[in-house]
Amino acid sequence: MSLNAGSLQWEIDASGKRGLVECHWKLNPPPNDTAPYRTLDLTLIPISIWPHDVSPLNGYEEINGPVLRDTGNSMIEDAILQNIEAYGTSITAAKLILPRVSGYIVRNDFFRRRFLTCSLAEKAVDSVLLRQLIPAFDFSAKELLPQAMKDAPGVILLKSLPGFSQSLVQSALATLECEVEARLDFPWIVETPLPRKRIAMVYGRPNPAVSTTSQGIYRAVQALGVDLVVLDHAGHWVQDSAMEAMRDEFIPCDLTMNEGLVDRIVAALSTSKGRVDGITTYTDTHLLATAQVAKKMGLPANPPEALEICRDKYKTRLVASSGVQVLSITTTSDLDEQLGNLSSPLEFPLIVKPTTGCCSDGVSKVTCEAELRNAVQRNLDKFPGTNTLVEPYISGPEVDANFVFLDGNLIWSEINDDFPSSAEISSSVSSSMSFAELSTIMPSILPQSEIHLLKSSLTETLLKMGFRNGVYHLEARVRNSKKKYINTARGMELSDYAIELPTCDPSVFLIEINPRLPGHQESFAVEYTYGIDYFALQLLLATALPASEMGTDSGKAFKDAIVTLSHPLSEPAQHPSHVVFIPADHGGIFQGAEPLPDGIMSYVPEHGVFMQVGEVIPDPEVVGKWPFVAFFLVVGKIADSGMQGREQVRAMGDLLRKTFRYELV
Repeated sequence: MSLNAGSLQWEIDASGKRGLVECHWKLNPPPNDTAPYRTLDLTLIPISIWPHDVSPLNGYEEINGPVLRDTGNSMIEDAILQNIEAYGTSITAAKLILPRVSGYIVRNDFFRRRFLTCSLAEKAVDSVLLRQLIPAFDFSAKELLPQAMKDAPGVILLKSLPGFSQSLVQSALATLECEVEARLDFPWIVETPLPRKRIAMVYGRPNPAVSTTSQGIYRAVQALGVDLVVLDHAGHWVQDSAMEAMRDEFIPCDLTMNEGLVDRIVAALSTSKGRVDGITTYTDTHLLATAQVAKKMGLPANPPEALEICRDKYKTRLVASSGVQVLSITTTSDLDEQLGNLSSPLEFPLIVKPTTGCCSDGVSKVTCEAELRNAVQRNLDKFPGTNTLVEPYISGPEVDANFVFLDGNLIWSEINDDFPSSAEISSSVSSSMSFAELSTIMPSILPQSEIHLLKSSLTETLLKMGFRNGVYHLEARVRNSKKKYINTARGMELSDYAIELPTCDPSVFLIEINPRLPGHQESFAVEYTYGIDYFALQLLLATALPASEMGTDSGKAFKDAIVTLSHPLSEPAQHPSHVVFIPADHGGIFQGAEPLPDGIMSYVPEHGVFMQVGEVIPDPEVVGKWPFVAFFLVVGKIADSGMQGREQVRAMGDLLRKTFRYELV
């Protein structure tokens, strides 16, 4: 055999089993000259496997050769042994990832997260510690296989295949090699380790055991080795000593939204046991206060003045939607006065919403002046002290747009399609007034010219407002788009115009700016589709250095980490995803939800039922709020950015919505 391949026999001595396996290995060439890795294929064929308490067959009492034991010394060996333990009579195959350059990996679960959607992978294993130097592998080593087992920073275990066909295994390994290239062919080994950061988080969120949001946050904290300082009310779950692995410090703080909030947070942080490098929050209500605290303490922050504009939709319109007639109403008499002073009459339909709010609460579409007055009065009563915004209803496909800025530069962005709400669907299909989200699918299938227009227009707005470092979630529409939503025989979908296209050029109408990552459902979808973790990026961008220090060694280490975490999977590994929201369609007492069939759930890696049994839900049509019962993230089994993969997740999401049953009495 050549120096790049070989075979030998191994004795295995794992918990519960002993035996003899035939080992074949092959070192693969790098996919290209710049790839930071090579892979080594390892195939283990069982010759004889027996339980520990049974004497081996004659001839196997003494085996001359290496012994593979579950000593706990090597994550790679342990993973392989676990696979043999589970599938003793099948072929075990794996790919070891071997670095071609020396350096560091930004997070300690890099391979696990990068291979989330790899259908051929049984498991991806990370075997290096945070900030541990990974030396370039010596591919000329005399004992290449033992050295690879010892030094590989990661291994991808191939799923157990039916039968006992070596040719089938080799074919699967060749396909897996293409998957590895699509996921790892970029500079993921950085020259300098990410400095250890101490970051304060305002509002600790519910326990990850009951909150999918918290799972993403605390997973990122641990993967990056961040020393997290949590500020929340005394008695919060993360204050418990049993939760010390989740955070470095807990500081009790009254987070009531009132005038003294900023000073209370500053005072709480002054008692911290160490210096804080940054501060962030994952909840809308505390975004502005968090930025104001950062400014007071000299920490990196989004401009509080810009956040003031973002939280008030009327102010956002004045900055980003010039030429659109909007009203900000304080009272019904103010409405009468402003209507009387208009230079031209309002054009219906109109949208009425509180100037500050979230989750489509208080949003309604009106078609005449009587409906307008009723909607304004309802919001003034429901949201005392909050103005009511009146603006035109802009038709055209709605999108969610997510951007990552580093030092004033857009380093990553993605656009996804936000399907029409019940209130926007033709009355022949739905009479609901709900503007609650129903479906979000990524990637978008809008024309590339419109995708480019969205990215350039929205980037310009963010920069004009002074944003430089962070993750930003925007909602917008494309006026005069070349596509529109049509209720087809297969369901609702973005389609080309059947007869004549709009005569005007497409333009962007900004709905709102959220200076934080998207909701956790969409954030999960982005990681499954593109391999990018917004929870981790928001956390680290809260420690961004001033522009003057970005060129220093510490600045370079920071930038390299952010750029690495912002590198998407290549298109051949991008699986379309569909976030399915289930809003309550009537009021009552929640009695529970039925589990979905396994066939549907095999497409659903993340989901959550938000309501608790016994929870009272007011009638949405009366109160104007449609709370979510549940969400489901549907991820395609086809890595296809075209229509085939999209149709799979769209159709599966529609089936899920029709199948899901919950009870309100």
